[in-house]
Amino acid sequence: MSGVIAAVTGRVAQRAKGLGAEEALEALRQELERAPRLGVLLGLPQHDGTEVRKTRIEPRADVPGLAVAYVYTPSPPPPTVAIVAVTPDDGIHSE
Repeated sequence: MSGVIAAVTGRVAQRAKGLGAEEALEALRQELERAPRLGVLLGLPQHDGTEVRKTRIEPRADVPGLAVAYVYTPSPPPPTVAIVAVTPDDGIHSE
């Protein structure tokens, strides 16, 4: 255990429920407690180390692929992750 506390915002929990992705999002939340810097960094870290990141939940038989945005805040201790957005991901990436 890394000592990171990860949480899902209420709005994201409702959205995940509507998408049938509650279990997949909970699995990601647990994974972020072990490895809080998954996925891709969006922009530059803030002066205090706060990072906005995105990752993806792969599609499954009953759950669409999902793009997930979260904020990692290393200080003050304990480090935290807040999952702040989840949207269906069509798998198409623009450059």
